[in-house]
Amino acid sequence: MCSYHINQYYKFVSKFKQILEAIFFFFITIIIGVTGWIIYQVYVPFKYRFLKSGKLSKKRSKQINTIYLFIILLSSAYITYGISFPDDSFFKDEFSKVTLREIPGSAVFIEKSTDIPDFHGDYCSSSQIQLSPEDYTKLLNELKNDTIFSPEQQLGSDGFTKTLAEKKPGKIKSGFKRDIEGKNGHYYYIGFYEDGITIFVNICII
Repeated sequence: MCSYHINQYYKFVSKFKQILEAIFFFFITIIIGVTGWIIYQVYVPFKYRFLKSGKLSKKRSKQINTIYLFIILLSSAYITYGISFPDDSFFKDEFSKVTLREIPGSAVFIEKSTDIPDFHGDYCSSSQIQLSPEDYTKLLNELKNDTIFSPEQQLGSDGFTKTLAEKKPGKIKSGFKRDIEGKNGHYYYIGFYEDGITIFVNICII
């Protein structure tokens, strides 16, 4: 899979990311809403019993309904946010997928970007990570001498541009890709910035 096609794909996905997130939020809301409706039906007989006995006022019943609806919407937003903006553990796993190594203890995530996986599980992710000079040099030397990695130019995409932040793509001194046998749509890349502490990890599955 050539970098050009991956770049075009990433740019296309970036343009519609907000629309996809809105659609995803809608479906999550529907799923949680249906689940919430089923749970609410269990509550309904008790509600009418409490209303009839006077233990529950109509005003309080409306408040409970409003709070319950708010919880459903909040849950949908939380799940959508968690998938759209995963925590560091997700990107640590991405590092391991690319390098087949555990991420060094000195690693600090500076920038992160990822897409919502589509129905086929296709997505792209990118991260800027700072390592100690020792871990940076050790990892660079290991990948240079590992035959499963081959030299590769950096991935020029909107997602990668976000994780570059103030850094310049032309100052990535070494880049490597790892091909996955039988999976031509899997693009695994790691780049080493010239400052001696910064790396970039990119995964694109299409």
